[in-house]
Amino acid sequence: MKIRIATTADIDEITRVEIDSKLQSFPQLVEACDINFDTRAYRWETWFAGQSPVSARPERIMFKVVDNSKIIGYLAIQLTTRFDMDAEIQSFFVLKEYQRKGVGCRLLKSAVNWTIANHVQSLCVGILPANPYRAFYLKYSGRYLNEHWIVWDDVNLLKALIC
Repeated sequence: MKIRIATTADIDEITRVEIDSKLQSFPQLVEACDINFDTRAYRWETWFAGQSPVSARPERIMFKVVDNSKIIGYLAIQLTTRFDMDAEIQSFFVLKEYQRKGVGCRLLKSAVNWTIANHVQSLCVGILPANPYRAFYLKYSGRYLNEHWIVWDDVNLLKALIC
C-alpha cells in the first residue's frame, strides 16, 4: 500500500470509495444524497477547484491510499477559518475491508505532517453524532467542540500519538 496525493483524475474513484465506505460502514446513517454519484463527484470537483467549502482557505490536499492500483481510502484536508481553527479534515474514508489495518492511521499521519509543514496549530473535523467512527478521533485525543465537531488545539501533540 502506498500513500499518494490525489488529483482531479481520481475524482471518480474517490467518489466510489466514499459511497462504498458509507454503505459498508454505517448504512443506517446514509441518506440518498450521500450516495448519489453525480452529486458526490460534483462536490469533489468544486473542492479540488477551491470553490468549497466556504470556510476553506485555498491551501488543500487529498491523500489517497493505493493498493494494487486501486484507491482504498483517502483523507481530504484544507486550511480553514471555521471555529477559529487552522485546518479541517474535509473527508476521510477507508473501504471496510481495509479498516483496522493501519490505513486510517497512516492517512491521518500524512495529513498531520502536512498541517505541520503549513504552520498549522489546530485542527477540526465534523462528524455526525451517531457516527461510530468518532471513536477513531477520540482515540487520538480529539475533544468535542460540540456534538458535531471534534478538535485538536495542538497538532504537534496529535502527531506524537499517531502510529
